[in-house]
Amino acid sequence: MSDYRTLIERIEHFYIDAVEEFKEAEQQIINDSQFRSIIRKKDYDGNIAKLKECKRTAQDINVNDIEIDADDEESREVAERFNRALAMFNGLCDAYVQLQVFLKKKSMKEPAKFSTYKEIFAKVQQYKEAANGALHDLDMVYTDYTEEYVLDDREDSDE
Repeated sequence: MSDYRTLIERIEHFYIDAVEEFKEAEQQIINDSQFRSIIRKKDYDGNIAKLKECKRTAQDINVNDIEIDADDEESREVAERFNRALAMFNGLCDAYVQLQVFLKKKSMKEPAKFSTYKEIFAKVQQYKEAANGALHDLDMVYTDYTEEYVLDDREDSDE
């Protein structure tokens, strides 16, 4: 029998401990880049550490060791979409780290070409779009999956 509980728990862990933490880090980065905070010293190292921690949390999640029956198409689809969301999220974290490293170098008056900034920023946008799409896809199947799982769980407890 497929291990529904473990799959759901790992997805919830991802959303709570990686995605939510990432959103907080991203909001801090956005706040730092606003015009009114232009004079304030930026904590690039802190931002980089937060982003790396979010990625580490996501990387520690293993989907492949969850038992899924060969004929359990729905669990397989949820696991596949989860793997894709994890991959896109990790790419987004890497791109954001790259951007923060670039901005840190620039703030330290090291050579930093605008063209390089544009490339990195485009990469962040590309991964952000891909990660948001993958998370949306995961949300869609996850919602149906958890509704069915809760119903199955209730039916099992009624017996």
